[in-house]
Amino acid sequence: MGGTFDPPHLAHTVCVEIAAAEFHLDSIWFVPAFIPPHKQDQNRTDPFHRMAMLALALKHFHAFRISPLELLRGDISFTVDTIHELKSHAESEDRLFFIMGSDSFLEIHTWYAPAELLRSCELIIINRGSVRSELIKNLEQLEISLQLNLRDSVHFASSPYLPFSSTEIRERIRDGKSASAMLSSDVEAFIRKHSLYRR
Repeated sequence: MGGTFDPPHLAHTVCVEIAAAEFHLDSIWFVPAFIPPHKQDQNRTDPFHRMAMLALALKHFHAFRISPLELLRGDISFTVDTIHELKSHAESEDRLFFIMGSDSFLEIHTWYAPAELLRSCELIIINRGSVRSELIKNLEQLEISLQLNLRDSVHFASSPYLPFSSTEIRERIRDGKSASAMLSSDVEAFIRKHSLYRR
């Protein structure tokens, strides 16, 4: 699962934990981006802080891991390249899934090399407030435009929609409001200790 994780919140962990159980995943690697291709113009928190917050958010989940792969590149990383690199270290019998939010899935046709990405791994889509019929229509359009059969490789998780977003959390903290309901206590304490997201 990739993302900026600025900051990581409960929707990242709770929804992924449910999806991991549903699809019998052995381990889940969270891959924080150094510079997300779709968010190049946005200010990001220092990658060391984001990595530390992610470690705190994941510490109680035994199957969750962190890969610093994209942070170590120190530049823009495309998901398809990260998938290829992760596959090069996997066993031949391993199945590789890329977990993404439904909002990102609706934009995947704008990503770099989407056909190659969809041929390289299976997808697990987490509900981020999208309508099911809209997701199915997007899947059908992808099959036509990319000339791929995706019915057996794109999976929709049954995890609930948690209306949390990193953007909202940053805004709430910037405005002096509480974001406790959206964050683990460890991440919240780290944000407070380092005065992140404040004016």
